[in-house]
Amino acid sequence: MRVLNRLAELGVDEPARAVWLKHWIIRGFETIEARLAQLPGPFSIGDRPTLADICIVPQVFSARRYGVDLAPYGRILGVDAAATKLDAFAIAAPGRQPDAE
Repeated sequence: MRVLNRLAELGVDEPARAVWLKHWIIRGFETIEARLAQLPGPFSIGDRPTLADICIVPQVFSARRYGVDLAPYGRILGVDAAATKLDAFAIAAPGRQPDAE
């Protein structure tokens, strides 16, 4: 959100910020999906969550928030689904935080 807020401060309107955000989420997801395809699941690197999963889950939340088509990213969606079954991820979900918009 800090980057999006900074773009707003610089005069970039909301539709342009959304386009910018979608572009970078898609670019990142393309790279991550290709890498995850080479690794066992259900998490990013096997059967236990790692720092990679902690980073991926909030990005999936942002992608959904901004309407990114997640259909091409089956492995990323699998990581997200596996993570959200765990209490720690459910409690830490961005939408459950006190400052959630």
